[in-house]
Amino acid sequence: MNERAVLAAALRGLMAAGLLALLWVGWQMARGPREAPAAPSVRVARLAPGSFMLVDAPLPPAGARDPLKLLVLREPGGLVRGFYLPIDQGGAAVPVSGALVSGVPCEDFAPDFTAGDIGCRQARPGFEFALRHRWALDGRALAGHLPDLLPAWGREVEGDWLLQAGS
Repeated sequence: MNERAVLAAALRGLMAAGLLALLWVGWQMARGPREAPAAPSVRVARLAPGSFMLVDAPLPPAGARDPLKLLVLREPGGLVRGFYLPIDQGGAAVPVSGALVSGVPCEDFAPDFTAGDIGCRQARPGFEFALRHRWALDGRALAGHLPDLLPAWGREVEGDWLLQAGS
């Protein structure tokens, strides 16, 4: 092979590589933009009116250092609300000084839709005083010495509770 044939072969190779690069760029453009990561959410499609769920918070509020639980409830009228709760031994604790600070141990922290409140239903031994702490279903403290529950702001979209960043 002479020098001219080698240069022609190299030129054909470069043209093929350029054509492949153009095809790849065209393919990427035709696919459109990449999907943005999904917003943090909790599936609430099967959450019936007058029921609740307690899950690990998928998006902690600003200033949270420790993991939190998220209490998601659907009021009897259908409105969905979320509240951040401190964790004690894997379960929700009673937030006596805010959700971002550890709480009082409680075996069963849950809403009572008949009474219209949220509170500790079964205290751990030695923590019976936790039964006195109550909040309305909208998170307002029902006792003057307690802070309101920390709301997890969001909205329901197609059966998902989408949390808003910075809530």
